[in-house]
Amino acid sequence: MNILKNVEFTESPWIRPRRIIYENDEGQVLNWDYIERVNARTSVLVMPLFKESGDLVLVRQYRVILDRHVIGFPAGVISDEEDVETCALRELEEETGYTGIIVEISPELTLNSALVKETANCVVVALDEDAVPKDQELEPSEKIEVCRVKKDQLRDFFEKAAVKGDIIAGGLWYMLMAKQYL
Repeated sequence: MNILKNVEFTESPWIRPRRIIYENDEGQVLNWDYIERVNARTSVLVMPLFKESGDLVLVRQYRVILDRHVIGFPAGVISDEEDVETCALRELEEETGYTGIIVEISPELTLNSALVKETANCVVVALDEDAVPKDQELEPSEKIEVCRVKKDQLRDFFEKAAVKGDIIAGGLWYMLMAKQYL
């Protein structure tokens, strides 16, 4: 992918900038600027793991706003006609080619409540150990590499990705730190 230019805009079919004017507890009038999605309620983060080994399926996805690859979980926006389960399984199959069975759905989560007005659900999906993925069904804006990572090799995988210049999604790093320190 090749970035041609970066331009400012005020209207988009996907997002809109917003400003809240509010009064704090001391009576001061303040502003808070944020971004909200247009025509999207929420999104999903899919945590695919193989049943027996616990290996994870991660995606290495080029993100044009960073002009770099990001290591993360498959994810996507829930359309109006979908529920969390349908969206999670659709995104998993489109981005990775895998199909599986939903094991757990988190409560509503925030991803970046200081900047983006959006919530998400994390959906754990179990995959058969010998599952073979179908071809990905990527959108023109997507460039995704599928990575199967052994659960005990996450840190090494992340370190190698960082050396290549990739960015690790915050949720994945939190998961690794929780496993190590809690």
